[in-house]
Amino acid sequence: MELSRTGGGETVSKGGKTGPTMVIPPEPPAKELPKPPVVLRTMPPVTIASPSEPPNRPLPPRPTTRPGPKSSDNPRLPPPTRRPPLRPQGPLSMNPPTRPGTAATQSSPTSTVLRFPGSTKRLSWTSIASRRPTKFAQGKYGRVELVPQPTDDPDDPLNWPVWRKELNFYSLMMMVAMTGVAKTIFMTVNAQLAETYDVSYTAVAALTGVPLIFSALTGFVCLLASRMCGKRPLYLASLLLVFIGTVWSTNVRGSYAQCMAARVFQGLGWGAFDTLILGSIQDTYFEHERSFRVAIHSIIAVATTWGGPLLGGVASQGTTGVSLQFTILSAFFVVAVPAVALGVPETAFDRTFALAQTPGTGASQFKAGFLPAPRRLLSLETVTDYIVKLKPYAYSRPMDFTLILQAPRAFITPTTALLVIVSLLPYASLWGLTASLSLFFEPLPFVLSSGKIGALFTAPFLLSAAAVALPAFAPRWQANFTAKMHMGAIATGAALAFIGVLTFGLHLDAAMTPPLPDDSTAIPPTIFALEYLAPRVNLPAVSFVLGLLAAGASILDATAAPVIKHSTSFTGSNLIVVTRNTADMTAGVSCWRAMVAGIFVMATPNAVWWWDGLRAFSIGTSIALVVVAAVVATVWWLWGEGIRRWDGRVMGLVNLEGLKRGGSFFDLD
Repeated sequence: MELSRTGGGETVSKGGKTGPTMVIPPEPPAKELPKPPVVLRTMPPVTIASPSEPPNRPLPPRPTTRPGPKSSDNPRLPPPTRRPPLRPQGPLSMNPPTRPGTAATQSSPTSTVLRFPGSTKRLSWTSIASRRPTKFAQGKYGRVELVPQPTDDPDDPLNWPVWRKELNFYSLMMMVAMTGVAKTIFMTVNAQLAETYDVSYTAVAALTGVPLIFSALTGFVCLLASRMCGKRPLYLASLLLVFIGTVWSTNVRGSYAQCMAARVFQGLGWGAFDTLILGSIQDTYFEHERSFRVAIHSIIAVATTWGGPLLGGVASQGTTGVSLQFTILSAFFVVAVPAVALGVPETAFDRTFALAQTPGTGASQFKAGFLPAPRRLLSLETVTDYIVKLKPYAYSRPMDFTLILQAPRAFITPTTALLVIVSLLPYASLWGLTASLSLFFEPLPFVLSSGKIGALFTAPFLLSAAAVALPAFAPRWQANFTAKMHMGAIATGAALAFIGVLTFGLHLDAAMTPPLPDDSTAIPPTIFALEYLAPRVNLPAVSFVLGLLAAGASILDATAAPVIKHSTSFTGSNLIVVTRNTADMTAGVSCWRAMVAGIFVMATPNAVWWWDGLRAFSIGTSIALVVVAAVVATVWWLWGEGIRRWDGRVMGLVNLEGLKRGGSFFDLD
């Protein structure tokens, strides 16, 4: 059989003979194949890269022919392609429909690849967003990244000069000190006031307890209001209330009703300075700067509360009595009023969207941010510009019930409840017993003056301040607060409080109870008529055991900050939520303690009216606080993580609903 090729007229057989030619025609092209386009020889083939996904339907096979004796003179055509339909690219937003591609999704035929014209670099949401450079601290903290990151706005409190931050902080500390002194101003003269106003000792104790209760209520209200109007108007209103109440108290010696009204005004003003200070510190200072300021705030609050009676008792020994204390306190408003009015500007600043990454173009990475304001020297112009910006009402935001309800939720979280329960009895017992010191030692057989009664506050003042200062300035306490440290702090605080309460009651009862006569039918003489019993009481020992009680309460109070920090860091969706919840839960602990302390101040004198009642109160309270501390420590040790999870559920943070905003400055991708 002879075969031939279509390239010529010759035929070749296997035997070398020639014969008739049999031609094999080429296969016809596929029907679906379109007519190949004419390609110019001068133009190189160009491949069009589609910005959208390739078609899913494969191209038809390329037609083939049997090879001939020589190649064809026609140029080889490129494989035909079908241009896929262009899909319009949706605009980028803060919540794109799909997340940026990963190693798994880039290989998917449905993934979208974005490129700049003339560039082979693949882009993602992160690469096309406008990035801002990370800012670091200066000086000895030069390698510390600033948290939170400040904005480029010079009005951002984080960008304030140092003198402005310090003026704001210490102006608030002055008001904290004045409110601390005012809270315990009556404790050395309660018995004298009962005689002056001709009322019961419980009624006089109410002059201390009622303002504490009102301060807890107004502190809660101020925490809610600060969400909408900021903190400055609340500070100014509270300053006005405290000023009115203090000045009014200088001339109320003849009326118990006026004295109570003046104290209510003071209590209404205490709330803002009890609950908003931590938020102001968070607004103004970076994270590496806050611990020192928080420690100073805690020490000032404790030292002025229990150190005030030392000087107040001496000042009340004159003919004017307690009015002199309020006169001296009123004199400090000459400095406090201008300090708060001019030195405490608004610190609330919404930086949620100020640092959020926004969609940009390829040139966004070369776009510089706003330049910070140049440093200006102190002059009349700078002072005038500063005063003009001090508006009483400089911050507002629309009412958001989801945000407002975070404060009430923080007050009832399991962590807040356990912190209040474990420190409730030591803290309230300290307030109740110190409010009853005038009841114990002012009448017969002691007849101690207000100055000597004030001297009994020496140990509570020193030991409580030391118990607050040591953990506050311990780096490990703040940075690495482990479960073992927590259990040790609870055990130490409960042990000191147990010793203080029990020893105080048993010592006074044993010293002031006269021995029974041999004749059991004889009526024992009243203890107030037995002057020989007074020397049996060791007054320095009484002060020391009260100091142990104050130290135990302060140690238990010091555990609140690291425990709350662990809880909020565990459940918070971003840094803004963490800092806000930390301030809310801390304020919740403060409000609950103030309310219960006010109740104990009014109820304790009725329970310890006689020495046997004091003995029963001390034994019962000491046993109860040990049992409560053991139960709370066990709950935290066994279910610590579960408690934090329940915190998130109560705060509504489990699914991050209602709080996850598309423009959080902490979410960088």
